[in-house]
Amino acid sequence: MALSGKVCVVTGASRGIGRSCAEVLASAGARVAICASRRAPELSGAFSRRCDVSNGSEVVRFFAEVERQIGPPDVVVLNAGVLERAPIEEFSEEQWDRVLDVNLKGAFLCAKAAWPALRRTSGRIVAIGSISGTLGTPQAAAYNASKWGLTGFIKSLAEEGREQGIFCALVLPGSVETEMLEKTPFEPEMQPRDVAQVVRFLAADAPFAMTGSAVEVFG
Repeated sequence: MALSGKVCVVTGASRGIGRSCAEVLASAGARVAICASRRAPELSGAFSRRCDVSNGSEVVRFFAEVERQIGPPDVVVLNAGVLERAPIEEFSEEQWDRVLDVNLKGAFLCAKAAWPALRRTSGRIVAIGSISGTLGTPQAAAYNASKWGLTGFIKSLAEEGREQGIFCALVLPGSVETEMLEKTPFEPEMQPRDVAQVVRFLAADAPFAMTGSAVEVFG
């Protein structure tokens, strides 16, 4: 019952982990708002819009629409992410900027846009990090840097939100069977729904004592 009627926003919800998070939160009774960069994702009963999370004006507009249409968010799942792989000497500045803009700047823009509403609702931010935010991976320096940065960002937000009643945590999955993983040499160890169930716990049941946590889900 903890999520019944709550407004939950999931970014990057067209497929993979984001899609599963939206489905699991909706099945728990939440009113779900979703977005993706290329087109509005489809999910029955959800408020859906296209939004490039690396674009500040689009992010502000999306969160304003969510609040106007279904109410201020109680939970924001920062899931949108991209992967570019190449040896460092072949990795372009454009590739680096795209990965950092979506994975890290996008998290900042969404958290900033949602923060006033989360302060009113004593809401929660749950970010999707990665095992890549704990180690190094050849040919994925930008992605790993973005995920290491995301961990630091969320832990800092947790301290900023502590006195305001805003809970912040992140999930660090291992190899999940997604289209993104297909771009890597790694084999899947779990399904998107496995990660989504941990997100649901952090969104609804985790005690405030867990704010700032980086929850490892390595399969």
